[in-house]
Amino acid sequence: MSEVYIYDEIVQEHWTDYEGRECGFTPEDLAEPLHEAMDGDTVNLFVNSPGGSVFAAVAMTSEIRRAIQRGVNVNAYVDGIAASAASFLIMACDTVNMYQGTMLMLHKPMSICIGNADDMMKTAEDLEAIQEGTCMPLYRSKLKATEDELVALVANETWLSAGKAAEIFNISIIDEQKDVRDSIDPDVIAKYGYSNVPKQLLKPVVLPTETPEREVPEPEQTQPTVDYTEWEERIKKFF
Repeated sequence: MSEVYIYDEIVQEHWTDYEGRECGFTPEDLAEPLHEAMDGDTVNLFVNSPGGSVFAAVAMTSEIRRAIQRGVNVNAYVDGIAASAASFLIMACDTVNMYQGTMLMLHKPMSICIGNADDMMKTAEDLEAIQEGTCMPLYRSKLKATEDELVALVANETWLSAGKAAEIFNISIIDEQKDVRDSIDPDVIAKYGYSNVPKQLLKPVVLPTETPEREVPEPEQTQPTVDYTEWEERIKKFF
């Protein structure tokens, strides 16, 4: 049995933050342990991710499916949050398990496009194709609710507790409490444009403390040096 921890944003390539740390979880990070697994082996994915690249997540679902076809057992465990791309990624696994207190978020796939109208229309078409060809079939594979309910959840950026998620999808609840309060950075919200994030998930913004201005000591007043030699010479002439 092997364990994989998706505890980061889902990205196509790793990136380095301002402190020099390598960030992001890529398709290659998942492909390696899945490729090494043999028929009858188990790979457990532990997920705490705000989502990320829909295209990277689609590539990961393909890796999971190929592993399952080879006879590998792939299970997903939501350790914190499985949002956006992470939410449909886990649906590709044999089983999905959520701890008490964890959350699942569904919404329409998003992307960034720079270009003209044709470029943007192409991106919109690609997103629609991914939603209908990958995301929705994956959600349906574990769906217990109706199709109309699923469509509404995806359209409205819905955040589900473990209990509610288990009512809608074929998800097992593990009777162990996880605390996901203060778990999402404001910069993630800004980056991905999430609009319905539950307040308890938001990390409080820590403002820098004001450093009192240092008092600069005034320079010491010194008496100017006066040379009286010339005046003494003049005075001597009168005596």
